Amino acid sequence: MQRVLVVRIGRFGDTIMATPVIEALYQAFGPAVSIDFAASPGASAYILELDSRVNKVFSIAHRSTPWRFHRVKREIEQHSRDFPYDLVINLECGRECDDFIKFAHHHEFCGRPLKDTQHRPNRHCVDTEKSIYAEILGPDVTNASDTSLQLKLDATDLTALPDSAYVVINPGFSGVQRSGYRSHRGWPAAHWQKLIGLLNGSDGLSVLINGTHDEQPYFESLLQLPGVHSLFGSSIPGLATALLNAKGLITVDTGTMHLAMALGTPVLALFGPSNPELTGPYSSKVSHRVLLSGVDCQPCINTPAQKQCSYNRCMFGLEPQPVYEACRELFNE
Repeated sequence: MQRVLVVRIGRFGDTIMATPVIEALYQAFGPAVSIDFAASPGASAYILELDSRVNKVFSIAHRSTPWRFHRVKREIEQHSRDFPYDLVINLECGRECDDFIKFAHHHEFCGRPLKDTQHRPNRHCVDTEKSIYAEILGPDVTNASDTSLQLKLDATDLTALPDSAYVVINPGFSGVQRSGYRSHRGWPAAHWQKLIGLLNGSDGLSVLINGTHDEQPYFESLLQLPGVHSLFGSSIPGLATALLNAKGLITVDTGTMHLAMALGTPVLALFGPSNPELTGPYSSKVSHRVLLSGVDCQPCINTPAQKQCSYNRCMFGLEPQPVYEACRELFNE
């Protein structure tokens, strides 16, 4: 049995985008492979703990803290001393996790600091991470791997779902509830209202709106519309259950987009300032589509143009009617 430690300490969506390594490891070493993960605490660690293919998850907060002063890193050191890893894969592109090569006992290591891998503007994050382990696991196995989750769900995870066919929409994103935060990635509430009316009126589809408890006040007007049900504050298993039974997800750029793709749910993603070539939906097996308004300044993520933008015309210019038409085409394939 091969024992592997994967290091990817990022946000929820980043963690899901790292899951192709699980498929690749299973193809390379067989189903007896034992896969541990070092991940961020909270939702990132929890989604991996729910995956039946993952053996153990180490929740790493303050990842730049030297291992001798970090309780969980010392736990990994002791664990790997007792049960050395055959392979450690560091999927981080920053130097914060370079010390894993020093304290995680292993026979083989790939990634930083041995290989200085960096993201490129027109290469998807998943493909960047695949380049880290392709030489060890093989290009054919690596290229064929996809984002995926095999979640352990039981009856207690079931969310009360509509009897009729439905879609899930995710209008919120990380940071939307912060005071003074510009909703650069947000689609206007009036656009969401019109889209929901089209879905419910023309197609008779119910709509489930997902978000955190903190986000609910920002989208309360949507919950008053006919045929709308709330997923605000639902658990990750509850959200996963809703996505597994949905015709599809309509979302802005957020971690829920990657969750749906990994579960095999079709995704229509609305992108504005961020770059879909870098962080968009990723799958060769699941139907998905990215819509952009096509203004000349997008993408502008992390540039002076984004900070200076006083009007998110990239999102305001994306009209509800073409989004609705794309929904009908994508979700009825």
